[in-house]
Amino acid sequence: MSVYVLPSFTPAQRERLRAAAGSVPVIFAEDCDEEQRRAAFGAATAIVGEPKPETLVDAPNLRWIQMTWAGADLYTKAPSFPDNVLASCATGAFGGVIAEYVLGVVLLRLRHLDAYVRQQERGEWRPQLSGKGIEGATVLIVGAGDIGTAVAKRLRPFLPRAVIGVRRTARQKPDCFDEMYTMADLPQLWGRADVVVCALPNTAETRGLLSREVLRSMKDTALLVNVGRGTLLDPDVLNAVLESGHLAGAVLDVTNPEPLPPEHPLWRREDVLITPHVAGASFGDVPETTEKIVEIVCRNLKKFLHGEQPDNLVDFATGYCTLNNA
Repeated sequence: MSVYVLPSFTPAQRERLRAAAGSVPVIFAEDCDEEQRRAAFGAATAIVGEPKPETLVDAPNLRWIQMTWAGADLYTKAPSFPDNVLASCATGAFGGVIAEYVLGVVLLRLRHLDAYVRQQERGEWRPQLSGKGIEGATVLIVGAGDIGTAVAKRLRPFLPRAVIGVRRTARQKPDCFDEMYTMADLPQLWGRADVVVCALPNTAETRGLLSREVLRSMKDTALLVNVGRGTLLDPDVLNAVLESGHLAGAVLDVTNPEPLPPEHPLWRREDVLITPHVAGASFGDVPETTEKIVEIVCRNLKKFLHGEQPDNLVDFATGYCTLNNA
């Protein structure tokens, strides 16, 4: 048995990985030349990181992948992912950092702070009247898992009128939500929200969810924020809806395709903010998030090597990766 590690770990993090692996060798890709990498990859029983799906044919001994990402669609949409290989994601590490992003962009758009940035560039002093804030607003969070729950918790001090959560399956409502529903209830919920936050993975159920009809069923003053996957939404459809004067605007951290082509009209809309998939800062970017990922990797590595089922296993039937297999 051996463990092959693709991302770059600090010396202290490496020691924690080795401690979790016990007597099983841990090989770090950045320490190897190309020939050594091929050999380590082919011999690995477990891989930490995100090897490309098409390369897994060269890893006949592989039985488990521990990702450093929360989203698992790299593998769930792969046509030939090996049946005998388990995959775990890093769900549970990104809720806080993505929630901070959501709060930041919602306040930015509701209070027109982005308009003031543009005005400053022109040396222009012109008040932008704001009709609303988070206080008194109804917020709909579609995808009330780890990320959606973290968003709801951080919204509470801003005194929203209601925080409504939507999950794939029925489950007890955390206290940070006022109401909780399943995906089947969405047609009755879109029109209630002043802010719609989508934190959904790329699955057969979620692709194209934000159709023209759905966007038109939202309030014409609603703000849309997508921090899930770009496949929820056709950018041409969003542009057409915004062009018609419906919706107050949108914030897209993810697009379809990604990146969005530079000639796409959404780039030039002042009611749209596009960021390059940075809401959930990747491994090594934000210390607090990186620490949570390292904890997940070490805990799961120890479980796997002791013959136990790792946490956060990817369900290839649904496309979801669940926190602690809950």
